Amino acid sequence: MSPLTLPKKAARLQYELVRLPATLVEDQLVVRLLEDDSSFRLAYEGALGSLDERAGRLLGDDELAKRGAALRRRADVLATAAQLEAKAAARKAEADQTLEAEKRTAAQERASAASTREKGLRQATQAEKAEKERVRRETEAREQAETERVEQQAADRKAKAAKAEQAQKQRIAAEEKAGTAAPKAQLQEAAELASDASRKRNQAERLSELADVEADSRRAAREARAAR
Repeated sequence: MSPLTLPKKAARLQYELVRLPATLVEDQLVVRLLEDDSSFRLAYEGALGSLDERAGRLLGDDELAKRGAALRRRADVLATAAQLEAKAAARKAEADQTLEAEKRTAAQERASAASTREKGLRQATQAEKAEKERVRRETEAREQAETERVEQQAADRKAKAAKAEQAQKQRIAAEEKAGTAAPKAQLQEAAELASDASRKRNQAERLSELADVEADSRRAAREARAAR
């Protein structure tokens, strides 16, 4: 055995004795009670690993230095992983919040669109009702004007026929009063005029009746539309 081997072993033994309390804390508390990715555990193991690594280099103990380096790297890797997981969780939470906000915005936009569509339908329905009412009033006005025109024409014709008949009667009465003996031709003419006047009067009466019938028909049609 080399004379240098004994001092190294003695130094390694002394170091292990000094490190024993930290080893007990690690084995009994840290490892048993804390999760692998606990920040306190990782910091504790990283510190122990660094300590073992420096002690191994100072004592020339490669095994101790490797053990310390492995423990430190494990702590560093787990700490980095924990940080990445924390960042990922934060980003996920932020993404969830953004998604929730987008969902609320979309819901508000859908509600606004539905309200606008409903309002447009109401306005269109009101406009359609107003247009129908306008057309109905205009149609009734035209029909009323046409009825009045027909009735007026019939009345004018009837009055004209009555006036002609009255004039004819007055002329005949005047001739009879004056004692004028009308020739047979004149009597025949008078008879023809009277017959013509009677025919015109009958025609005027028929036109008046037709006008009354048309007016009743238009009135009934308006009442039927109003009832609907």
